[in-house]
Amino acid sequence: MNCRMHRYFRGLSVLICPLLVLQTAFAGQSGGISILVVEGSKAQNLLSVEAEKPISVRIVNSAGVPLENASVLFVPPEFGPGGAFAKIGGPVNVMTNRQGLAVAPPFIANSTAGDYEIQVIASYMGQVSRVLLAQSNVEKRKSGNKKLIIISALVGGAAVAAFAASGNNDDPTTPPPPTRTTTAPPIVFLNSSVGAPQ
Repeated sequence: MNCRMHRYFRGLSVLICPLLVLQTAFAGQSGGISILVVEGSKAQNLLSVEAEKPISVRIVNSAGVPLENASVLFVPPEFGPGGAFAKIGGPVNVMTNRQGLAVAPPFIANSTAGDYEIQVIASYMGQVSRVLLAQSNVEKRKSGNKKLIIISALVGGAAVAAFAASGNNDDPTTPPPPTRTTTAPPIVFLNSSVGAPQ
């Protein structure tokens, strides 16, 4: 019984150890290289339309120096909201330039709205780093809303103009309002009267 358990755990460790090593390699910035996102983080892409700006990242070493010829893999989600890089169905690999910059091909959102993540995996001389870029696909905004706002602004402007015109008494054809004059009553002194001062 002990021999069987020993073989079982030994076989299990043979399977798990490589996976742990692989997970550590992909875990993030511990490999000595870092991924700095230049474009693409929290981007909102219109459904079935090419993104306004391509995803781009800069790969640097632990001292912040850009790395040339680093391999950068861009991996879009396979299902649900997401998209694909132009003319490429799955992941795409790009090498960095002298500035350590890797620019992915144009990204075209699919027809499913929602949030998703694009994996970016960089490798350089055995060192690996990974980040997840949060993006979302959104529906097109209807142009009717803009028309409604414009119509509301025009109607509101006309109402203000009409109100201002109704309060304007500078029109020469409009008669001025009547003015009231008050006359003081006469003062009477013993059979003689004195009128109001003129």
